[in-house]
Amino acid sequence: MANHHEVPDSSFSTGYDSRSEPGTGKGTKRLAYLDNLRSFVIFLVVVMHSNVTYSGFGGWYYKETSSASLGLVSTAVFGLYGSFTQAWFMGILFFLAAFFAARSLAKRGTAAFIKERLFRLGIPLLIYMFVIDPFIGYFIMNYANVRGHYGPGQAYAGYLASFGWVGATGPLWFVEVLLLFSLAYAGWRALRPARTAPTDPPKTRTIVMMILATGLAAFSIRLFQPIGTSIANLQFCYFASYLALFLLGLHAGERGWLEVFPERAGLRWFEVALAAGLPLWGVIMVAGRAVDGKLLIAGGANWQSLSYAIWESFIAIGFSLGIIAVFRKWINFENPGTRLLATNSFGIYMFHAPILIGISLLLKDWLAPPLLKHVAVAPLAFACTLAVSSLLLRRIPGLRAVLK
Repeated sequence: MANHHEVPDSSFSTGYDSRSEPGTGKGTKRLAYLDNLRSFVIFLVVVMHSNVTYSGFGGWYYKETSSASLGLVSTAVFGLYGSFTQAWFMGILFFLAAFFAARSLAKRGTAAFIKERLFRLGIPLLIYMFVIDPFIGYFIMNYANVRGHYGPGQAYAGYLASFGWVGATGPLWFVEVLLLFSLAYAGWRALRPARTAPTDPPKTRTIVMMILATGLAAFSIRLFQPIGTSIANLQFCYFASYLALFLLGLHAGERGWLEVFPERAGLRWFEVALAAGLPLWGVIMVAGRAVDGKLLIAGGANWQSLSYAIWESFIAIGFSLGIIAVFRKWINFENPGTRLLATNSFGIYMFHAPILIGISLLLKDWLAPPLLKHVAVAPLAFACTLAVSSLLLRRIPGLRAVLK
């Protein structure tokens, strides 16, 4: 069976329920902002894939538009959303996952933690690789007119025999990487137990040094793996910020500084990331001639790639710390709507690909500007996926335990 698995960054599961945080007494209310932040990022994931569908920027199963056919306004809107969101939204998922993983390991112990990781992350990964991805390829996309040549059984047998499932992780590449990171963390802590004494939050100087180090690491990686390349659906060009935020999340979980990170400092990072990050993006795009199709920012030994890598790490770390502060201050509440989204956040991520693709294909003959179609399709796909996830979690025994 034909398979397409080059996708941009998108997927999430902490594998840990923030509302069951031990020893807090008021865990549900205190960590509601993290559940809400996770739900918001999952929405952005669906929007990102719709962005790719209608802009042609990036990789996805179905792309309706070529980026070369876009007008200047559409190019700017699609490009800014893709660049800015890509810079931080998957990194913050690694941060949140690591934050709860650190507490889960301390609570469960190494053996139970590994078992839980394999169950909560491994099973969804296998379901996607061996059920959802081949379903997309055969029934929705019909790659290379496979339905015209083979029945479902024959096509699936070919998919397995050809090892087409290797790298067929789709959005769940994140779950694969998170599982590897988690196992490595458990192994490290088995050899060197964590120091759990509370510590002060990182100072501004430390954060700035981390941003520069992460940017230089990304620049170095992109000398060999530029933006747009992947190996088995893993885009190593973005891994510097993923690893940096995962390690920062572990430190926050082990040393207990997230809740006492100064509100003023967090909000300042949020403001600076927006006030400086957005215009800097424009300067890099224009001065680096990205607007002329010269994608030197993607990698290589040039100032464009270096400046973009540092800009990206600045947004990844600075904006992530900032938006955590924003949610802690203003979106730290729980109601039936937020609970519904939190309960289905992993399910939305797990099932949104075939639903978004299906809706996009149904509307392919709608003669509307790509930007308008994107604005219409993204929320529709999110709402439909939420409904499907809610239904499946209610009707399929055991699925809630895996995807909660």
